[in-house]
Amino acid sequence: MTLKQYFISSFLYLLVTAVLGFFLRLEATPLELDVINHYNYVVHAHSHVALLGWVYLGLSSFIVYFFVLESKVKKHYTKIFWATQACLIGMLIAFPIQGYALVSITFSTLFLLVSYVFFGFILKRTQPEFKSKKSFLLIKHALFYMVLSSIGPWALGVIMTTLGKASMWYKLAIYFYLHFQYNAWFILAVIGLLVFILEKYQFKIETQSFTKFVYLFHIGILGTFFLSTLWASSHWTLYLFSNLGNLSLWLGLFYLGKSIKKPTEFFYGELPPQSKFILKFLGLVFILKLIMQTLSGVPFFAEIATANLDVVIGYLHWFFLGFVSLFLVFLASYLNWIRLSNLSLSLYIIAFLTTEFLIFYRAGSAVFSWHYLPHLNTYLALASFLFSAAVLIILYQTLLIRKNQNQLTSKTA
Repeated sequence: MTLKQYFISSFLYLLVTAVLGFFLRLEATPLELDVINHYNYVVHAHSHVALLGWVYLGLSSFIVYFFVLESKVKKHYTKIFWATQACLIGMLIAFPIQGYALVSITFSTLFLLVSYVFFGFILKRTQPEFKSKKSFLLIKHALFYMVLSSIGPWALGVIMTTLGKASMWYKLAIYFYLHFQYNAWFILAVIGLLVFILEKYQFKIETQSFTKFVYLFHIGILGTFFLSTLWASSHWTLYLFSNLGNLSLWLGLFYLGKSIKKPTEFFYGELPPQSKFILKFLGLVFILKLIMQTLSGVPFFAEIATANLDVVIGYLHWFFLGFVSLFLVFLASYLNWIRLSNLSLSLYIIAFLTTEFLIFYRAGSAVFSWHYLPHLNTYLALASFLFSAAVLIILYQTLLIRKNQNQLTSKTA
């Protein structure tokens, strides 16, 4: 198998994620299909497949493709890939049946161990000429935070045994994991992959400003973790660390932009129109994500987020679906690993914007007593279905092109 095929397998997990999300939405409608016996069990499967099956496998495929020789991929990475697949399939089967229990916890634990092996593989097998690149520095830091985030799942077992799920430490362990996944591992990996492409096209990245970005971004990552603790305590020191973290992120991004000389030459010279649109959209989504994150350091908005789960869900989905997932789709399309038509892209963005509007509107109805939309949950389920439709179209068109290419090759052979 090639890395392109490895990525397609991660795309199948995106389809599973979308389908599970649709059925979870249906459970909140009056349709009463009763297709889910244990709602929370399926939520666990949905979240694990999304983060570990789709995003982890997708990002790792690109990292290996950019930084590791093909001979090393066949010799070493293939074993890591199939070990990862075994863990993912085990979780996908176990979580809907038993939730967090012996089998699912075993596969989750094995996955963490395999991800550590992957980190070591990248450190050891990256091509020597890339190890001094700025992009590789970001990828190393991203993978470090991936490993750091795993402290959360390891701690859960101890907390459940000693303090129970009702303990605030249980929730803090989950937020620790999510923070360093979303705001460190994912973001730094995305930036690292983009910087690699710029380096490939010989774009100059000024070292002094880039170094400031790296230091400030690390400070921001650590500081903004305390945003995830404001629900447990409103002590002024937590707000201080949180807002210093937010400020550091903004300053870091300023220096990142300053370090890249003439980025518009790549933007307008190398990319097709569809890719340009996606990058602009990604930039808008990311800025709005940072604005929401910054506002959450204000007591008024922090209290709203604490009191309303829809705000948290909307924020997490905003970043996961609107930024990370769409970036993976963009990069796969850029490398010609998938066929991304205007139809499938439009369906995806319509699904994203519609579901986000409905989630945040439902939150506003609870917080600000807005007029509640009749059948809102039904509309939300229907909009969620569009994600599945978009992914199915991408997979169908991608596999159809591959089939046609194979037929053409066999005819000319």
